[in-house]
Amino acid sequence: MIQPSQAQVRGLAQQLSSGLILGLIQVIFAVSYAALMFSGRLASYMAYAMTVTLVTAAAGGLYGLFSQEPTFVSGPESGTSSVLAGMMVALAAIPATATQPLHAALAVLLVASLSTALTYLLIVRFGATRLVRFIPFQVMAGFLAATGWLMCSGALNIMAGTPLTVAGIAALLEHPGRPELVVGLLLVVVLGRLVRRLGAATAIPLFVVATTVLVNFAVRELCRGLPVCSPGRWFFPPFVRLEWLPPWQLQLDAGMGMELLRLLPSFFAVAFVGTLTVLLSLSSLELTYGKDFQLEPALRLHGRMTLLTALLGGYVCVISIGRSTMAHQTGGGRFSCVVIALACMAVLFGFGGVMAWIPKVALGALVLWLGLELLRQWLWNLRRELSRIDLAQVVCILACVIVFGYVVGFLAGLLAACIFFVVNYSHMPYIRLDTTLATARSSVIRDLADQQYLGQAGAACRIGRFEGFIFFGVANSIYEWYAAGPPARFPVLVLDFSHAKGIDQSAVAVLQKIVRNEAAQRHHLILALSDAIHAQFHPAASQASGGPAIVRSFDTALELAEELLLQQREAAAAAGGAGGSGGLKFLESEQDRRDFAGYLAQVRLAPGDTLFDEGQACDETYFVESGRLDVVKKGVHNVPVRLAKVVAGSMIGEIALYSGRPRGASVIAVEPALLRMLTRQAWNRMKQERPDLASRFDHHVILSLANTVGRGNAVLSLQED
Repeated sequence: MIQPSQAQVRGLAQQLSSGLILGLIQVIFAVSYAALMFSGRLASYMAYAMTVTLVTAAAGGLYGLFSQEPTFVSGPESGTSSVLAGMMVALAAIPATATQPLHAALAVLLVASLSTALTYLLIVRFGATRLVRFIPFQVMAGFLAATGWLMCSGALNIMAGTPLTVAGIAALLEHPGRPELVVGLLLVVVLGRLVRRLGAATAIPLFVVATTVLVNFAVRELCRGLPVCSPGRWFFPPFVRLEWLPPWQLQLDAGMGMELLRLLPSFFAVAFVGTLTVLLSLSSLELTYGKDFQLEPALRLHGRMTLLTALLGGYVCVISIGRSTMAHQTGGGRFSCVVIALACMAVLFGFGGVMAWIPKVALGALVLWLGLELLRQWLWNLRRELSRIDLAQVVCILACVIVFGYVVGFLAGLLAACIFFVVNYSHMPYIRLDTTLATARSSVIRDLADQQYLGQAGAACRIGRFEGFIFFGVANSIYEWYAAGPPARFPVLVLDFSHAKGIDQSAVAVLQKIVRNEAAQRHHLILALSDAIHAQFHPAASQASGGPAIVRSFDTALELAEELLLQQREAAAAAGGAGGSGGLKFLESEQDRRDFAGYLAQVRLAPGDTLFDEGQACDETYFVESGRLDVVKKGVHNVPVRLAKVVAGSMIGEIALYSGRPRGASVIAVEPALLRMLTRQAWNRMKQERPDLASRFDHHVILSLANTVGRGNAVLSLQED
């Protein structure tokens, strides 16, 4: 027989100790939440309430056996319990039906638990956990602060039957002499100091035990017989054993069925608070444990456990930050999970009578302290971390929940968050680039004279580049930017939306207005539209009738703008009779061009022909007379990437003529092309026979390389922008 090692025995003992401590705390919280939900006219059903919460606590104690972390502890939780407590108060205010109050209350717990379990599982099934993380922080903070408020209200209802409602405050003003309320408030101060000094793990059990002893001694011995010390005022009604009413024995009438339908939005609120609490708890525990946890498995397990507990007469299971952290710090494990569940079952099956000895003020003070801690964390502490606008949203959500309920608070919070997001987004920098064609350049390689001309005439072409989602606020700002430019100064306009994520219809109307204005002034408008915008934008006028030219990339838009300006120059120069070889414009006289051409050889390419390949060793340069070619380089996995386009009048390959280095990219003909080739041998012969031509050619190459570097830097800066 294998004997357990000393380390194993020590580990089991440590887990046993951790399980007993957490089992006691789990029972205390279960009893507290039972008192929170079954207060007022439901207080006489505390035996059933304790069964509901203890079943949930026992199931939650076993959570670590099946979760990604064995020290996780789930069970009844403050947020969902406080929302359900508010529903119970609302249930007490509805017109009486044939359904008994106990059956009505348990039906509410059952439907809330089933809908929450279904919500957990559907979120996981449809992969919607990412959407939960998009809930604005202000909405989460407002809800958690509202949960704290409801806990405070429920705590006062436990202690003195005076919740923070209109009816509760009226009852307090009618009978202000409530010594149990004064004692409860003092106990909250004592509990807060104990927690700060000893920690929650030690302070809470010590507080409940000490308060129970002191209040029992004071009420049953020191002032026995006095009206102020009536046991009904300080203690829950005595009962011999806990009562259990399974869901399949609930008796509901048609009126109660209608009330359950009316409460559907509130059931949604319970599911939302439960999901939100699981998310926030896991995020907090990631910091405590120093490791990452997945939301999907946690929600799936919560859904299954909540479904099981609901069928057994329990209610919503939610992971606890405090109890999980305590289990982690005290050396808990899978064995301690079993101990926690057994401790809850022990109270459930034999020690329920101890509830008659626990004073209301002890549990009420504990719940009130928890509620105040939530208010401190999610309202008071945030006053230094959030802006005034964000903090105002949190306060507004809290006020809406207090006055109108969770559903209205949730919708109001989302609406406020959306409005503030739209306003803030519209004030963000909406223009990514504001320049002219004098500084911006396409990837097209052009003749030096063309580049110099574009550097001068490009100031007549205004360029605006916009990114993000274009909605009405942003589109209106774009129109103001457009209107600020003098129309006579910019006959060519380029608007780049190729990186925009989308556009709404109100923004489309604003852009249509720009299109109409440009068409009326007979200006050239070029639009670079992303796929998302192109699908929604349908300009009324065609390009032939003065409408915009629509392309898909910013580089193509710049190329079109350059062509427009160059065409205007060609039209103006046509009457001057300028001619000669397009690639030899750097030579002033026709005779020099003919002499220079004598050193060149003709090269004709068909579409798809390669002029030279990347890495090829060669030492000649080329002058493009006609046609178009692409400069292509191998990218990732040898996929070709177009770097530039070569048009008539340009020169390519000049670096190899001087250095003899291998080609840095391939050049492929896109359409029939005619080129003239200058080899190194012919160049050397030119330097001997016509040194003046060679010198002017060298000067032209230097200027071309300088412009090429400038053009490359301009293209790179546009890509970075």
